Amino acid sequence: MKKLIILLIILIIGCEKELYQDISNAHLEIYSDLEYDGNVYLFNYPPNSTNSYFKVNYNSLPIQRVYWDSPDEFYVVMWQDTVWTPVVNYSTYSDDDGVGHQMVYVNPTLIGDTLNIIGTIYEEGISQEILVKIQ
Repeated sequence: MKKLIILLIILIIGCEKELYQDISNAHLEIYSDLEYDGNVYLFNYPPNSTNSYFKVNYNSLPIQRVYWDSPDEFYVVMWQDTVWTPVVNYSTYSDDDGVGHQMVYVNPTLIGDTLNIIGTIYEEGISQEILVKIQ
């Protein structure tokens, strides 16, 4: 019985792991590989395509959840109902190096618009946005 208790104590003490990372140096940098004119990124929509995507990159802490939002939406008609959906997914996680990506959906209805892509780390109150003109 003593050996079992000692083994349990060793397992409990030896397997302790820090559950939360230090986020005091949290940061968020959002950018894209698209052409940049100093104010907005430029996405050239592929001719004759029914839809397309472009990638937004970000740097943050490792395994950091970034929430995404955009006032820009697209719609689909489903079962005689119009469903509006943001051009970005709800959230993503950065990898072990703090690098992450978010794909942004575009279709011909967005040509000529400037999309506002917003990334937020709610726990730290950090938010950053970029503008992408669809041409």
